[in-house]
Amino acid sequence: MIRTLMITSALLLAFPAFAQDAAAPTASMAPMNVTEPAEFGAMASISNLFELESSTLALEKASSADVKAFAQQMITDHTKAAQDMAPAAAEEGVAPAKELDKRHGDMLDALSDLTGEEFDAAYVQAQVQAHDEAVALFEGYSTNGEEGPLKAFAAATLPTLQSHQEHIHGLSGH
Repeated sequence: MIRTLMITSALLLAFPAFAQDAAAPTASMAPMNVTEPAEFGAMASISNLFELESSTLALEKASSADVKAFAQQMITDHTKAAQDMAPAAAEEGVAPAKELDKRHGDMLDALSDLTGEEFDAAYVQAQVQAHDEAVALFEGYSTNGEEGPLKAFAAATLPTLQSHQEHIHGLSGH
């Protein structure tokens, strides 16, 4: 029991450290100033992969029905987002990322070591961070990005991400 509490505490304290190479995410995080299609494509596809992989893990490991329901919604919506992004990226000559970057991989690895309530708390925290970052990315690109299919994709996807952000903040109590 003490070991589980220590691991959970360490992971919850570590999640902000994973974000050190990115702006500190908050519900009111300023839009990111990403203007190039290749940069947006890489960041958006990594974000999407993390949502899909962490939510698939949540279906296996979460104990809360609310967390599992949120995870299933993430899988449904982010699968659609990947399908919608693919032709837009191809039209602009951008290849979406096929794997997570180190930061997101580390977050996924940390989650994979947990189960039950400890997993639920860490997953919700990771989703808060991921959605705050995604909303900032998509807001910024839909406003400042180069005109084209990826900018249209960002603008069309943003309301769904904002809905996810609101939902996960509700689950987190923040």
